[in-house]
Amino acid sequence: MRIGVTGAEGRVGQYVVRELLQHQYEVRAISMAPWSESPTENVVADITQYEQVYEAFSGCDAIIHLAGITHPIPGQDSRVFQTNAMGVFNVELAAGNLNIKKVVVASSDCVLGITFSHQPTAPVYFPIDELHPTAPDNSYGLSKIVGEQVSEGMAKRFAMSIISLRISAVLNTEIYKSDWFIADLSNPTRGVTDNLWTYIDVRDCARAFRLALEADIPGHEVIHITALDTRATVPSMELISRFFPDIKPRVQIAGNDTLHDCSKAVRLLGFTPQHSWRDNEYNS
Repeated sequence: MRIGVTGAEGRVGQYVVRELLQHQYEVRAISMAPWSESPTENVVADITQYEQVYEAFSGCDAIIHLAGITHPIPGQDSRVFQTNAMGVFNVELAAGNLNIKKVVVASSDCVLGITFSHQPTAPVYFPIDELHPTAPDNSYGLSKIVGEQVSEGMAKRFAMSIISLRISAVLNTEIYKSDWFIADLSNPTRGVTDNLWTYIDVRDCARAFRLALEADIPGHEVIHITALDTRATVPSMELISRFFPDIKPRVQIAGNDTLHDCSKAVRLLGFTPQHSWRDNEYNS
């Protein structure tokens, strides 16, 4: 089974390619420029150019779409939005026209409208699940919520299975060692507008994409993907009472457990994160 991976040379993409190869998939690594260190076949394509995407996907059996701009860029709102929204559209249109029936897309918890927000935006309830209202006001968050709507339509049009993974901040062991990360652990103010203290280890992120690829799910589904814990030493219930005193959680959140309800990932994908920043001695 040949899997096309866009954004294969990126921080997440390299782990996804490795994860797929380790599970005996044939992988076509699709990148914006030649990737000299690619461990597998490498094809160059710009996701904003439909013809290039179509050609890159020819012969693939499924697609994992990771390519795009990963955050707002001051003064380049139109570029961020156009690249990401058109990228999803071109990827899914090409897949549909090539009769590729499975696509997994990197969406983001930034669709909630809290991270990167121009105007202060608070959650409506805790723990946050896939039914939580979305209200992004920035180019990145808007591009991701539009991408999810495109996925809904393309799944309908082509009778495809499309899964949008709302991944949180993707971190790795090098970041766990960084001064800013260690400082933020006990000073949680920044987390209020930075993914609500959630994250996902890049190794778990890659595994979530593989499991989504393998899941037999019709139509389009949105699934939250975060680590089991927060990136804060302050207990989760204390974070809520300190920064969102008007919100009474629907259930008690134990210890430093994530403020997201990721039970859908367990139920539909069989995905449970295996890694935490707390596993590392330098943060103990």
